[in-house]
Amino acid sequence: MSQLSRRGWSGVAIAAVMLAACRGGATQAPAQGWARMFAADGAELSPAQVVAAMAASDVVLIGEQHAHPRGLDLAADLFETLLAGPAGARAALALESLGRDQQASLDAFLRGEIGEAAFRKETELEGERRFPPGHQRMVAAARVKGRPVIAANAARALVKRARLEGLEPLRALGPEEQALIEVPDELTEGTYRTQFMALMGTHAGVDAVTLEGFYRAQNVWDATMAGSIARALQAGLGPVVQVVGSFHVDGEGGLVQRVRAAAPQAKVWRLSVVADSAEQLRDEDRGRAEVVAYVGPMPA
Repeated sequence: MSQLSRRGWSGVAIAAVMLAACRGGATQAPAQGWARMFAADGAELSPAQVVAAMAASDVVLIGEQHAHPRGLDLAADLFETLLAGPAGARAALALESLGRDQQASLDAFLRGEIGEAAFRKETELEGERRFPPGHQRMVAAARVKGRPVIAANAARALVKRARLEGLEPLRALGPEEQALIEVPDELTEGTYRTQFMALMGTHAGVDAVTLEGFYRAQNVWDATMAGSIARALQAGLGPVVQVVGSFHVDGEGGLVQRVRAAAPQAKVWRLSVVADSAEQLRDEDRGRAEVVAYVGPMPA
C-alpha cells in the first residue's frame, strides 16, 4: 500500500497501517473451516444464491480481509463458479493490488508471454502476501476462460505524490501519466472520512497532516478503481468483479460512492468478508453489504 509521509517510519509500519485502513480490524485466532453467508435481511444464503446475485449485477465489489485464507478462498470459489456459468462470458476481474501502469505485464502473463516469476517481479507482487493463493486462483480462472483481468488501481508513484504533495500537482500531469490515475475533484466526506480517521488515528505518531495525506491517497485509490470499473462497463464487460479491502466497500464506503457516481446506471452489489464466526447476521453488520460472509477469525 501507500507509505507514510513521515520519512522516519519504516516500511513495515507503513504496510501495517495502510493495510488496516483497507480491511479494518481483524481478530487473531485459529481459522474456522467454514463460511456462512447472510443477506441484508438476515436470510442465510447458499453459494449458488450468491453467485446468482453476482451474475445479475453489473459491478461486484468483494470486500476482503487481505490475509485471510478462508476469505480469499471463498472469493475464488465464487468467481470460478461465476465464470463457469452464462454470465462468465462477459465477466472481468479487477484487482486493487495492481496499478494501471502494470497492465502490460499483467496482459503478457495472461497471454503466456511471461512466466509467473517474471510477472511477480515486474509487478512487485513477489511473496504470497502480495499475491496470495486466492488471487492466484482468480487470475488463473480468468486466464483459462480468456476473460480480462484489470489492473484497476493508481500507479503507486502517483499515489505517493498525492499523499505528500496534494492533488493539485497531479492535475497538471501530461496525458500519459494522467491515464494512470483518477484525480478526484473533492474528497469523500461524511461517515467514510470519520471512520477512516478513527481507524488511522489509533496508530501512535500519526499526526493530523499525515492523516490527511493518507486520506487523499485513499480517495485516489477509490477514484481510480471506480474509473477503471466504469471504463470496463463502457467496453461492454460485466459483471466486473473488483477485489478490494473491505473498508473501501463496507456501508457507504468510498469506492461504493465513486462507482455509483462514475456509472450511475450500473447495478452495484457487494459482498463483505468478516473475520469472525457467527450463526446469524450480527446487528453490527446490518447495512454492511448486500451479503456478509463470516469466514472465521484470522489465523494466527
